Amino acid sequence: MKLLTVSVLLCAMMALIIAAEGGTEAKAPEEHLVEKRALCHWCHWIRFGNRYYRYFPYHLDWAHAQRHCQSVHANLASVRSLREYREIQRVIYHATHSYPLTWIGGSDAQKERHWFWIDGTPFKFTYWCRGEPNNYRHREHCMHMNWSGHKCMNDINCHYRYPYVCVRKVQG
Repeated sequence: MKLLTVSVLLCAMMALIIAAEGGTEAKAPEEHLVEKRALCHWCHWIRFGNRYYRYFPYHLDWAHAQRHCQSVHANLASVRSLREYREIQRVIYHATHSYPLTWIGGSDAQKERHWFWIDGTPFKFTYWCRGEPNNYRHREHCMHMNWSGHKCMNDINCHYRYPYVCVRKVQG
């Protein structure tokens, strides 16, 4: 009963906030994403080894996707092996029933051709598509996965908008 009361109060508060802001226009996804920690701390996270993964369907640029991952105490996914790459694909497929282009945490934005994972994981494994990374037009500094028919890694412009996978370590 308490949970129902809290839910009703939250809905009422949201309605009042929307009314106070002068309308119901849609906000950018990163402005209204909320993790339901009190109700379901690990809902929608899938465990593989000592890490939890979650696919987010919001189409954001790479930096905003990373910022959202940080807001849920995670980072864009780093990949340490082909087995882990396939597991991340499974997480995506579980959520979408397809293999959409999806941000992961690789970048060479700091220095060209020096790739790193945003969470600090050593950059030892890659599954680049043939001819990648190519830094097309000198504007591709972020990594997404499921590129081409081979569903491999590709470098792409960081300002493009894609869904993304976040990862966080198992605590304890």
